[in-house]
Amino acid sequence: MLFKSLLYLSFIMFTANLFGVTNTSGSWKGKEDKCYNHNNKLLSLLNLLCNSTQNSSITVRDACYGCFFRVGVLTPGPTLLNQLSQCASLYLSNTSYAGCATQLASLVSGVRPTTSPTFPHQCYTGYCEFVRCVRRINANVLVDNCLLENIARNLSTQQDRVSFYTNITSCILARSRCNAYNPITGELQPGNKYPHGVSSQTFLANALQITASGDLRVISFSQKVGVSNLFCSAQPTLDQAGYGVTTC
Repeated sequence: MLFKSLLYLSFIMFTANLFGVTNTSGSWKGKEDKCYNHNNKLLSLLNLLCNSTQNSSITVRDACYGCFFRVGVLTPGPTLLNQLSQCASLYLSNTSYAGCATQLASLVSGVRPTTSPTFPHQCYTGYCEFVRCVRRINANVLVDNCLLENIARNLSTQQDRVSFYTNITSCILARSRCNAYNPITGELQPGNKYPHGVSSQTFLANALQITASGDLRVISFSQKVGVSNLFCSAQPTLDQAGYGVTTC
């Protein structure tokens, strides 16, 4: 537990000084590689990954933190991918994230070619693929958990079925907006509807999008983006429900 606390403290210190980190040649890697500038987001995602998969013991969970933390501070490239794949193979093989580990292993083993990033638009091949894969699994877990919490309902009437759907939707939106940690990205959240630096006039609201491939995306946008003043439109347009104890 002490190791976990120290590791989390190191994580906070790292994210606070992220843009002051240089690579071994002394150049400002953060200025040329946009993915390096988001390594703090990667660390949040990997932290959530260990929390959600390593339940056998605190020792194993701390080992998972340590493995992924050492990887998360590296510059995106072949070294990061190789070490990330080693951690993924060790800790994710028997979990719902096994497909993400397999996908990454095929890249680092040479089964699939890798290419260097095209600055400033693309990351090193495999970096974003792994991130997107993990976030997709996290979104699926969130949907599944919200459904299971409501599945005991009697769906014999229209009102029951409508409530079933709206409760699940409220659960997904509230938890992705108001939980201490975002359940999809792992990032620390402010815990109220006014994030740091955002005034009450511009607080963020969430909406759900389903991609053509069936993946869930939770999109945040400003309250200032209102619905057009159409025929008898409801006001206020962007109020959102909480869910259980998850309110903000």
